[in-house]
Amino acid sequence: MSLDVRPHGTRLPQYFAFLYGVMIVYASLEPFSGWMTPLPGTPFFLFAPWPARFTRYDIAINVVAYVPLGFFVALTGRHTTAAMRFAIATAMAALLSGAMETTQMFLPSRDASTLDLVSNTAGGALGSLAALVLNSTPGLRARIARWRDRVFIGGRSGDLGLALLGIWLLAQVNPGIPLFAATFDPSLELTRDFAGTLLQAAQSAFNVVGVGLFLALLLHQRRYLGGAGLVLIGVALMLKGAAAAVLLRSTMWDNWLKPSVTSGVVGGAIRLLLMTRLSRPLQTTLCAIALLSSLIAPLLAPDMWQARAPLALFDWPYGHLLNFNGLTHAVLVVWPVLASCYLMWLVGQPAWGERTLPEQEIPR
Repeated sequence: MSLDVRPHGTRLPQYFAFLYGVMIVYASLEPFSGWMTPLPGTPFFLFAPWPARFTRYDIAINVVAYVPLGFFVALTGRHTTAAMRFAIATAMAALLSGAMETTQMFLPSRDASTLDLVSNTAGGALGSLAALVLNSTPGLRARIARWRDRVFIGGRSGDLGLALLGIWLLAQVNPGIPLFAATFDPSLELTRDFAGTLLQAAQSAFNVVGVGLFLALLLHQRRYLGGAGLVLIGVALMLKGAAAAVLLRSTMWDNWLKPSVTSGVVGGAIRLLLMTRLSRPLQTTLCAIALLSSLIAPLLAPDMWQARAPLALFDWPYGHLLNFNGLTHAVLVVWPVLASCYLMWLVGQPAWGERTLPEQEIPR
């Protein structure tokens, strides 16, 4: 593990932009089935009439969806002018949206629209403007960079790990997925079955241990884990709670967080505290085992593996909800595999596993 915490040229915006772009592609083209050639005489979407009916909410969703992409793209290219970064970020948002709208013409379940293209491009432009504001305050960005280099491991390995952690946190916004769990369906009433309760608790515990150790392995010092862990869980709960207040029906609040999930989170937290005293190589192995076990556990109960948050739980009648559910479910299934692969790559880094230097010995 590299112990140099001096500020370095970060690639974190590039990693975030790439991963977020992949998420946009997935959400735009799901369910990836039913492909067919447009009917003869169907005009290209740019030349088709604008939709006769649309809602301001649909426009807002399309704008917000591309704001992060524009923000991350505009943070790249430190040696280019602000106007150039704005132009590149806006153009990339427009190109990606145009490609997605064009492809949606071959999906009868999706609607290609010029209005969506305009909304997505506007979102990318707004995100790039936010990035330019951040860049215009070099003192703030420098403080953020120093804090990042002081707390987390540096170099590309640290940047990639933080990007993966950020994508996991973004998926936690779905309130139909209890904290650290990958499936949720109260209609199955798994909590009344002891085996189902045990499996749900085990899956939640595996996720807590896996994500917690993943965070611990990104830190320079073990003493940062307590505060970083609380911040991570707190942000996830705030995002999930805010989304639940907006999206879930009031009748679903009592079933939102099941006792099995709560007990699994508590049990996983206790085990996590014990495992943080182990060596980094052993933590890496246990982290990968826990993350992969969170995927294997539901296989013992097929109903649990297939469970998703049914749309009836939500008070959100818009078509974006189906894409949102599918995207977050896919992220939570694929993320443990990506994180485990990242850990295996991290093990091969020079000096990985050596003890971190005391704070007073860290080079400045």
